[in-house]
Amino acid sequence: MALDKLLKKGLLWSALEVLVKRVFDFFVKLVLARLLFPEEFGVVGMAAVFTTFVQVVSEMGIGAALIQRKKEELKEIHFQTAFWFGFVWSVVLYLLVFFVLTPLIADFYNEPILLKVIPILSLPILISSINNVNKAQLMRELDFKKLAIVNNSSSIIAGVGAILLAVNDFGIWALVFNAVVPFFVAIPLLFYATKWVPKLVWDRVAFKEIFSFGIYTFGTALILNIAANIDYLVIGKLVDAAALGAYTLAFMLTGLVSSQITSMLNRVMFPFYSSIQSNINNVKSYYLKVVGYSALLIYPIMLSLIVLAGPILSMLFGDKWVDTKVPLRILSVAVLVNVFTSSYNLLYRSLGRPRLEMKILFCMLIFVIIPSITIGGYYYDVRGVAYGILLASIINFVVVSILLYRHFNIRLITIVKQLMPSIIAFILTFYIITSLYLYTEIHSIILLVFLFVVFYSICYLFYKKEVKNIFKKFI
Repeated sequence: MALDKLLKKGLLWSALEVLVKRVFDFFVKLVLARLLFPEEFGVVGMAAVFTTFVQVVSEMGIGAALIQRKKEELKEIHFQTAFWFGFVWSVVLYLLVFFVLTPLIADFYNEPILLKVIPILSLPILISSINNVNKAQLMRELDFKKLAIVNNSSSIIAGVGAILLAVNDFGIWALVFNAVVPFFVAIPLLFYATKWVPKLVWDRVAFKEIFSFGIYTFGTALILNIAANIDYLVIGKLVDAAALGAYTLAFMLTGLVSSQITSMLNRVMFPFYSSIQSNINNVKSYYLKVVGYSALLIYPIMLSLIVLAGPILSMLFGDKWVDTKVPLRILSVAVLVNVFTSSYNLLYRSLGRPRLEMKILFCMLIFVIIPSITIGGYYYDVRGVAYGILLASIINFVVVSILLYRHFNIRLITIVKQLMPSIIAFILTFYIITSLYLYTEIHSIILLVFLFVVFYSICYLFYKKEVKNIFKKFI
């Protein structure tokens, strides 16, 4: 099958996976938020800061190294070596978490319940090493149909179980169950999908070849993980579990769309970029299209969270989550800024420059993200952390725009032109919906539906050709 057809098929199945998984996950989170309290979400958020960090350490960039490697250079021994290294390394890390890190983390937050939560929430560290090689094989083949079936099945089983636990007053353990079980369910499904069988073989040369690439993608993933969780760390330490719970919901609602759409596109585009890495013009062309598609999907949803944050929270989650409104609006604006330079790091990685990618992200983390969030949280609590993220997003936008021009000759004006339909639609829709919200008594649900109708109608009226082309890509 031609690469272009594989790309379209991959995007279609990834879009279907995100749609099913996100809708179901949202339903699960909605039910759990109704049954549980912000404090319980906050405690799990505290633990997740460290468990997700260690999980990234356990993966060591192995999956990305297997995906990026050229077909003629990749042999069966690379998969076998990657599997056994990942397995042994993960066991060592889990023992470290269980015996050393767990008591330190519980003491850091002064939350004794973390002594019980962290060892269970850390179990995916062991499972990821088993699943990574199978996932890499499916992604190399652009077989996102099987990945979608595995991921959605895992999420649905875990979500149903979590709701049953919450209904039966298991409290925080419902959240833990929902986070851990998908990894276990995926094990037999992935082995069935790939028909791959691990063997007791190891090759030092193959390990060096994988590790030489994986170490930089690992460094990048580690930096991204710290950047994604530093806000949770600051709020959990400087404020309390309830405030962290409120912030967690705000982050979940913005990330529900932005991170999942970006993740969906990245999963498909990374192996695709890698397969056409010799043609830089094609890579740039596809990158710009991805940015445009992201904006068309993300902008109207962020607009609804900015204008209708209060009614959405009260209607879906109840008045106990009212403290989420302000950080939700601020984070939504940050997402709008991030779209301009979304997925830029994939350009470096897929073209075999992971070291440069890691250096850029490391500098952003040390000099922008950590200072902005820490200072904001210290002086202004949860609201300050959200503003810190917005400031970091703006600075990141400026820096990345310069780098894209310097390294890939992609001008900011080119990106803006790609986003222009979404920008114009956003501005006009914001004015219309805000006016209706402030000066009429139209029900919030009607306004929400009308918002999407207006946004996409404007896109279609002013940019018929672009909208038609986008629909042709997915239909």
